Amino acid sequence: MRTLKKVIKTVGFVFLGMLIGFLIKGGINGFVDHMDKAHNVEIAIKENCDCEKVNQFMYARGIQFNAKDGITTEKAEFELVNCQYDNLEEEVSRLNAHLQDAVYGYADLDLLTLEFVGAEQHHTITIKNGIIQ
Repeated sequence: MRTLKKVIKTVGFVFLGMLIGFLIKGGINGFVDHMDKAHNVEIAIKENCDCEKVNQFMYARGIQFNAKDGITTEKAEFELVNCQYDNLEEEVSRLNAHLQDAVYGYADLDLLTLEFVGAEQHHTITIKNGIIQ
C-alpha cells in the first residue's frame, strides 16, 4: 500500500512537471513568434524598399485603445527615410503585397504605420490587417 502511494505521488509530480514545462515552452514560443513577426516585417521592408534607413519605432502587443485607431491587439510603426519611388500609392501597394507573401501572420497585425520621411515631404500610411487605409 505504501509503495502504491509512492508510485502515485511520483507519477503526479512527473505529470505536474511536464505540464509546467509545456506551459513555459508555449509561452516562450508565443513570445518569440511575435517578436519574429516584427523583425520579419522590418527585414522585408529593408530588402524591398530603396530607402536610406528603415527604423522600427514601436512594436506593441496587448490590448490598446486610442481614439484615432480604436482597439488594437498588435501594432507596429516604422519610419522609412529618404526612399526612392515614383508613385507613393504604387510603392505602398507593392510593399503591402510583398509583406503579405513574406511575413507569416502579417494579416493578424492590427495596425502597421509606415512613415515615409523625406527632405521635403512626410507621408504617413496606415495598414490595418493587411488592408491599406
